[in-house]
Amino acid sequence: MVGIVLVSHSRALAQATRELVAAMTGPGLPLALAAGTGENRAELGTDATEILEALQTVLKEDGALLLMDMGSALLSAETALGFLEDADRARVRLCAAPFVEGAVAAGVSANLGLSLDEVAREAEKALKQKENQLGVPQAPAPVPAAEAAFANGAEKSVEAVILNPHGLHARPAAKLIQAAGRFKDADITISNATTGRGPVSARSLSSVGGLEILQGHTVRLGAHGPHAGEALEELRQLIAAGLGEEVSPLPAAVPQKKQEKAASTPRGEAVAQPLGGGLALGPAFFADAALPEVAAAPGAGADAEAKRLEAALATARKDLTAEYGKAHASLGAERAAIFEAQLLLLDDPALVETAQSLIKEGQAAPAAWRESAARLVAHYRALEDEYLRQRAADMVDVGRRVLAALGVSVPPVFDLPEPGILVVDDLAPSDAASLSPRRVLGVLCRDGGTTSHSAVLLRGRGIPALVQARGLLEALRAGTTVAFDGTSAEVWIDPDPALRQKLEARRQAEAAARAAEEKAALEPAVTKDGHHVEVLANIGGEKDAASARAKGAEGVGLLRTEFLFLDRPTPPNEEEQVALLEKIFDAAGKMPVVVRTLDAGGDKNLPYLHMAPEANPFLGVRALRLCLREPELFQTQLRALLRAGAGRDIHLLLPMVSDLSELRLARAALETAHAALEKEGRPHLWPAPLGVMIEIPAAALLADSLAREADFFSIGTNDLTQYALAADRGNSALAALQDALHPAVLQLIASVVRAAHAHKKKVAICGEAAGDPAAAQVLVGLGVDELSMSPARIPALKARLRECAYGDLQALAAKALALENAAAVRALFAKK
Repeated sequence: MVGIVLVSHSRALAQATRELVAAMTGPGLPLALAAGTGENRAELGTDATEILEALQTVLKEDGALLLMDMGSALLSAETALGFLEDADRARVRLCAAPFVEGAVAAGVSANLGLSLDEVAREAEKALKQKENQLGVPQAPAPVPAAEAAFANGAEKSVEAVILNPHGLHARPAAKLIQAAGRFKDADITISNATTGRGPVSARSLSSVGGLEILQGHTVRLGAHGPHAGEALEELRQLIAAGLGEEVSPLPAAVPQKKQEKAASTPRGEAVAQPLGGGLALGPAFFADAALPEVAAAPGAGADAEAKRLEAALATARKDLTAEYGKAHASLGAERAAIFEAQLLLLDDPALVETAQSLIKEGQAAPAAWRESAARLVAHYRALEDEYLRQRAADMVDVGRRVLAALGVSVPPVFDLPEPGILVVDDLAPSDAASLSPRRVLGVLCRDGGTTSHSAVLLRGRGIPALVQARGLLEALRAGTTVAFDGTSAEVWIDPDPALRQKLEARRQAEAAARAAEEKAALEPAVTKDGHHVEVLANIGGEKDAASARAKGAEGVGLLRTEFLFLDRPTPPNEEEQVALLEKIFDAAGKMPVVVRTLDAGGDKNLPYLHMAPEANPFLGVRALRLCLREPELFQTQLRALLRAGAGRDIHLLLPMVSDLSELRLARAALETAHAALEKEGRPHLWPAPLGVMIEIPAAALLADSLAREADFFSIGTNDLTQYALAADRGNSALAALQDALHPAVLQLIASVVRAAHAHKKKVAICGEAAGDPAAAQVLVGLGVDELSMSPARIPALKARLRECAYGDLQALAAKALALENAAAVRALFAKK
């Protein structure tokens, strides 16, 4: 079997690529890494000696293929080949294929037993699918004999419907190719009967990928040879079984549900779709959220321009990571995930490798990046699927970020000369997250969609907005007064004075209601019958702490510390952590602050810990489990927290506790940190209240034993819900099971409250449910003492609780525990 060596500047990239290849091929493929330099190979670079050693481990009779990521990796590989004997050197190929796609295609082909030349050819074809999607002109390719034969009529053929939710993507395609490869004497081809693409060889991953086979598409398999019928029947059965993925029968065709009510002009024309937010009224200001033009300029050489782009990408990653932390605190996990999606775009090979190729052709980094980003934007906008088309705005956003980091002038799209209505083709997520409701009274998007990332952020900020407003904007001119209701979808263009006065009165009434809530925000949330509920804020940094105080937070219920550890090659030292924490604590003033210890793992990988790949990282070594396995990292953080907390009202919170033994181990680590600081004579917080985050059903069921030794509880309803109901909160198909008001989750929460109160310990809620008015009423009725949420939600939530009677909420919560599902619980409280 042909061996493969992955040569990369980044050890993490090579390891991740190896994991991806292994998922397609299984463990038998001879594959070695030569990546990174320095101690533990943690620094960027390549080493010819390591490449030679890696080659020697996989170079057998069938030969070996080397895939390099960029630049000096090729020079290092060529240097390594110079040390080989002539006979060995003749059995090695240096491959120009794109690194990740080429590795997957080569791995699948090698696993089929193809020759070295055939493996190299398949790897080099791996870029074809992306080029087709991006409209890159292609020279006519020779048609393999098997495909030509099938085009003229195969000996046997079968058809099958693809059931996989994401179609025939890389992993199931690899399963199909491996199965086809077992029939050595059968020439097998595949075509997309739904779109008419193909036929292509069923042994070529790049060719199969180029067919763009989606869920519900019919594929036609053809074969020649003595075992053609047997091969086709096995492949048909594999497709029906899902090719290694769980699949379900496709639902019967049903009429399309009517979408959200379309907005209409006074003449009744459907012109837009609403996002919510109430009434907006003001002059229209048109803005351009497109990629800025970049003037052609000579580069400083390919190597220098490549490094310049890498530095800009690193800056963009750092900025996005910071915004993720802020959004997580102020807007919640779902909305913060938008910035995680943009981080993935920054590493998309289709984007980065195209830019690097253009740089090699002589373009300067800004022009190369702009052209690469524009191609991908055009690709997204040309897609048929509406949800995918809406990702074009994310690509524009990422493109603008990197251009700014490269020194290109990127004007803000929301710099309005006076308060008014922002009119854009589409709004980038970062712009949506930073809009000021005082300046931007409403947003009209020519494109966009109700499920776009910008839409999610606009809803979170309470800014009235309409999307898909192309018809409306054709009749709108800059400076014209426009009014619209983001909830009811009514629209008025240039209303007459009488109507404008009426609309303004309506807008002012809505604003007055919000202002009253803001004005009363500093007052406590006390129900009509005198029950006080503490309302706290979730924050992610210094500015959020100041905002929390202004919005009426009585404390910080959750300060996440991941922002200190992410997007860096080495962990933060103690002094760095102390300095940053002190700034946040100073901004919080005299408010109590609950600080969660490091919650890494799952979707937050720390490259400097060299965390082993896990099949399901959300159920793996993460949060407290990870900290207990990394005692040095944990000690450094605990020491920093104790030092920064000296003389302040600081409480420590442990994430993802499973049982009492973990709490005891964490407390022992905290006491070790205290003893060391005391011995050194350093001022620090002591005693330090230590709480447990209830996120795992096991912890909820063991709440009584945990309450004996924990100082307080904080319930993370997001994770508790997904673990209790076995429903991944990132899976939109399971949205109905992602509601913390499900009676099963409420029963767990009720048991936690009973156990905590029996030991005179407080219970807080720090998940998304705390800021949901309906959910908050249920939780208060169950006896929860504190609710912690994004600062923006505090005034309205307090106002809602003041309208309630605690006795009524208790009675309704008791009824909720016996209902069938979350929808029934919400209906119960809607009648209140």
